[in-house]
Amino acid sequence: MAGTPKDHYVPQFYLDAFAVEGPGKGESHIYQYMHDRTVSPRISDVASEKHFYTVKEKDTGKPLRDIDTILTMSEGPASTPLKKIITEERIDLSNEEMSDLSIFLAFLAVRTPGAMNAQKSMAEEAMKEMVALEASSKEGFRRSNEDAGLHLSELELEEQRRFILEKRYKVEFNNKGYFLAQGLGVAQEIAGYYEHKFWHLLISDSDRVFITSDNPISIYRPNFGNQLMNGGNKHGTLVIPISPRHALLLRDLPHGSPVLGVSSSRVEKMNENTIRFSNDYVFSNLNSRKIAEMYRQIGNKGFQQIEAKRHNFAPYVFFMPPPIPAEPLF
Repeated sequence: MAGTPKDHYVPQFYLDAFAVEGPGKGESHIYQYMHDRTVSPRISDVASEKHFYTVKEKDTGKPLRDIDTILTMSEGPASTPLKKIITEERIDLSNEEMSDLSIFLAFLAVRTPGAMNAQKSMAEEAMKEMVALEASSKEGFRRSNEDAGLHLSELELEEQRRFILEKRYKVEFNNKGYFLAQGLGVAQEIAGYYEHKFWHLLISDSDRVFITSDNPISIYRPNFGNQLMNGGNKHGTLVIPISPRHALLLRDLPHGSPVLGVSSSRVEKMNENTIRFSNDYVFSNLNSRKIAEMYRQIGNKGFQQIEAKRHNFAPYVFFMPPPIPAEPLF
């Protein structure tokens, strides 16, 4: 339908830095698609979905575009400092520029399908674990069934318990708006984490290029601190490609220099992590068989699956993130 809003969950101005013919040329991207295809679409056609940010007003059902407005407002102030870093090859930002860029990156961390899938996985796993917690006590499970009017034989009761405890069923939440709202609700907090990290600029010192994806922020586990508490936005080490030659590195402790040269092998390792965190697409300014093969080997979506574990001796559920790799050394 003419005039239907197309929402870009990865902003066009960000992807423009990865254009085949360079920023501002309006040329297509080369990207590797999940079904073993490499195609060259226009920037305006990728990482987007019609009405992705349209939600309905609770009482009237009227479509609202407030979320898209908020996200668009965060993009303008971030564009200038991002281009400044790429052009000057250093991070020399005012407090206001740092704040604007941190807010933009925080929104980028929560606004994508990949981020929503991770939240969805957490909710689904939590539901299954809470049901399993109830089924872990045979007598308690029996009473719950009897309270619901179900009187099962010993065999039926045990079969049902095993079905629940072994998670031989699927739980699905399909309310995208809920998970989007949940992510946006913590974006300001995430921006604070980012703003107070130590920022570094990574520069490829070879012909190897950084790639990006439809879930551009990838996370590493730092080589310091509590190993159980450092895999997320708060304590994790973050890498955000900002051009084929440049990437931002955000961590809780500084490296020796705010600008770091990155070898070809290190760029490849970082590209592997970018692929792991992708949802459906990775983007590059090159049509590279090496990148395409890397994408086929690594796959995607694995880093959106959150595992929930019940405490053995208490009624608690802990969420275990996927096995995030240790950050590379420079």
